[in-house]
Amino acid sequence: METRLPVIQKTNRPGIYVHYPFCVHKCSYCDFYSEGIGLEPSPLEENLFSKYKEEVSLRLKNFPNYQDHIFDSLFFGGGTPSKASYARYADFIKFLKDNLNFSPDSEITLECNPEDVTPEYLQGLYDAGINRVHVGIQSFLPKNLKFLDRYFDPETYSRTLEALQTSKIKNYGADLMFGVPGQSEKEFYEDANSVLASGVSHISIYALTVEKGTEYSRKVSAGMMAPPAEEVQEKILHDLPDFLKSKGFVQYEVSNYSKPGLFSRHNMKYWTYEYYLGIGPGAHGFLPAGRYSNPRNTSAYINGTGKNSSSYEPSDTFEEILISVFRIFLPVDLKDFLDYFPDKKERILSKLKQKVSEGKCSLDGTIFQWNSSSVLFLDSEILDLADQEP
Repeated sequence: METRLPVIQKTNRPGIYVHYPFCVHKCSYCDFYSEGIGLEPSPLEENLFSKYKEEVSLRLKNFPNYQDHIFDSLFFGGGTPSKASYARYADFIKFLKDNLNFSPDSEITLECNPEDVTPEYLQGLYDAGINRVHVGIQSFLPKNLKFLDRYFDPETYSRTLEALQTSKIKNYGADLMFGVPGQSEKEFYEDANSVLASGVSHISIYALTVEKGTEYSRKVSAGMMAPPAEEVQEKILHDLPDFLKSKGFVQYEVSNYSKPGLFSRHNMKYWTYEYYLGIGPGAHGFLPAGRYSNPRNTSAYINGTGKNSSSYEPSDTFEEILISVFRIFLPVDLKDFLDYFPDKKERILSKLKQKVSEGKCSLDGTIFQWNSSSVLFLDSEILDLADQEP
């Protein structure tokens, strides 16, 4: 008997994203703000965590009645958050719980580098209040990691999954990458099976892409490195939903799969137009005052006392909802989202009914769901929904 999928609705519960900018080595394909600083801790770390607290207090002044809202997700991303001591996280999480209405069942996630995932570190995170970790595996094959310009320690890489299995943190996931030049489908599925065998509850699958401004982009343009293997990517995109479904995983967003009910609560906030505090250098946030972004420079962030809270941009509600809500592959109740633009509601529903007749999705009243094959042409489908010309 097939598991009945949850219907995604707006929760009106905000989350918090905290950006930790440091990593051992800046990967050539990465377009997130990060600074490769080697294996040693950053001398700026203490000041950085102090600034996090200061920014939270400043941002809350631009979040009217935040005391009436229940925050139920906290996500530490990067960079490599696991470079920081778990004692720092324990202190910061306590600060948040003391100053916000934090749900007792909050999802608190930390992104980890495989090399940092030791039994001792995971125990420290658990004691600090972290209840979910996600590990940037990308691949277990040294040739793929070398192509991706990843720092990796072959001695500890292989022990990562074992440490997760024996940890008190039972909700854990992994990132994998596909379309690396020279990577075969067989190699990708071997990586996937290794991760699945460890008992993960979540898998994020990312296609290697050429992101403007990255070292990889410059080298591809100059003919010094091969571009992503697009034919292999398309084949994996097509086959992966059924493969992971056979392993008990549900595709809940374009790149994300989880065991039933264990999707990333925090990431779902981005796709369901919820407010969230974005804290740290390079972080983006969304509050009633508008959207904002912090400087992509750690020193400028730490030294810019008070400046980070001043600039908010109004959001383009219609466009933002379309390009986020329609990335979700679980059933979504569109009612609350359509209410944001009542003048466009009938046209959107009419277009969705047309897509139902084309076999691309289902629609029951306002409960909508893409068919899994729609992942291959999702961008053009969303563009079509955004086109309001008669």
